[in-house]
Amino acid sequence: MKLLGLNLGGFFSQVDDFTQNHLDNFITEEDISRIKDWNFNCLRLPVDFHFFENQKEPYDYIEERLKKIEIVLSWAQKYDMKLILDLHKAPGHTFETREDNKNTIWRNNSQNRKRFLKIWEFLANRFKDQDNIIYELLNEPVALKDHFWYDLAEEAIKIIRNIDETHEIIIESNLWGKTDCFNNMPLFKDDKIIYSFHYYQPHWVTHQMAEWISFYVKNIHRKKEFYPGKIELPSEKYNKLGDNFYLKRFKEELGYHWDIEKMKSTIQPVIDFKEKNNVPILCGEFGVVAKASPIVRKNWIEDLMFIFKENKISYTYWTYKNMDFGLFDFTEKYDNNPNYQNEKRLDEPTLKALQEGAF
Repeated sequence: MKLLGLNLGGFFSQVDDFTQNHLDNFITEEDISRIKDWNFNCLRLPVDFHFFENQKEPYDYIEERLKKIEIVLSWAQKYDMKLILDLHKAPGHTFETREDNKNTIWRNNSQNRKRFLKIWEFLANRFKDQDNIIYELLNEPVALKDHFWYDLAEEAIKIIRNIDETHEIIIESNLWGKTDCFNNMPLFKDDKIIYSFHYYQPHWVTHQMAEWISFYVKNIHRKKEFYPGKIELPSEKYNKLGDNFYLKRFKEELGYHWDIEKMKSTIQPVIDFKEKNNVPILCGEFGVVAKASPIVRKNWIEDLMFIFKENKISYTYWTYKNMDFGLFDFTEKYDNNPNYQNEKRLDEPTLKALQEGAF
């Protein structure tokens, strides 16, 4: 299966207030038509559980919001595109490191685990007759032990397959979709599983100056970085990282010259898993924050696209619009940003690089 496309981040996920104006205008059919004209065949639709679940009455789902999802599905169907229904935030789970105490989903028999499984039972019943849907169980799982996540995924797969034997299911590797977690990725006994990862390495480049990232918040690193290039920190800054479980992934990226060869070496566990098991692979998210210079964005995307094309890895870029990584950006925050210096507010070099990554 070949999936080449974009995320629709910030539409039904990571939104403070789902106003009617936002729901009617953030993404329209015109956007889907444009994405199709760019020769993409897939959309990844991140959806937070609280978008459609009644927060006062768990297990009660909001019909009006579900119909919004169905509208996007119908647009994708009209333009002959697959749509990945990504449960971006789930009850009892967060990929935000500062909120890791909320991750009760891994506890057997917890109420949030039951809610998660019930959500997938409901969604499978709701969408089983949609030709173009793909289910993505959970965005960026963060479990202290890999098997916590894979055991839960196995439960969810069984529930879905009791209802829907047809559609593909995406399973992402543990720890935010880390590539090296493919070393412990199980091969599920289901021939319609797509194995997924996210790629933002090195974060010092892809998330440079991002005000939410921990090394910025802690004033460890607040400067521009280049790609290709070597990432280094003064010892006093490095020591501030400590031995935190979540900051470990950032420490692992330091001291190396990052280029296409280094990039490929970090993706090698995914490539090995793909070749050994002959299974489809998707990179569900990747990108460089708009605070990086245009040449850094371009160089990083071009190298990653070369690796994806060479190894026939499907992809959905993060993201179509706004959200600090968008191909388009219409926010005041990036009003004078050099990545969007045309009337369309479109990062054309990144779009071109994505299109050239098609295999």
